Amino acid sequence: MKKIDSLNLVPFIDIMLVLLVIVLMSASFSVSSQLPIQIPKVDEETQNSIESNRIHIALNKDGKMYINTQPVDKVALYGYLRSIDQETNVIIKADKDANVQQFVDIMAALQYFGLTHVFTEVAQENP
Repeated sequence: MKKIDSLNLVPFIDIMLVLLVIVLMSASFSVSSQLPIQIPKVDEETQNSIESNRIHIALNKDGKMYINTQPVDKVALYGYLRSIDQETNVIIKADKDANVQQFVDIMAALQYFGLTHVFTEVAQENP
């Protein structure tokens, strides 16, 4: 029988430190979720008015343009932009392989018709 002179405690300490980190992280989340905060809610009427004051313009890699999922050509896009209120929020989505000149044309039309509330929507990569 072999006599044990010493006991290796390094793996045991590593496991205990990992468990300590897990406990501390979960304890901080449980405390923050118990804070006495009442988050305000947006009523349906306000949400509908926000949605109605926003349009989406999309440009795919084939050069096709869409307004709120409806395909349009350049003439129809310009006619639509002429008819909307200047306070309307415009969100532009473009494919990464889209023609830059078409994007510039859309931006020039927005500027010409006085639509200054312009935003872009960017896709996030999943880690």
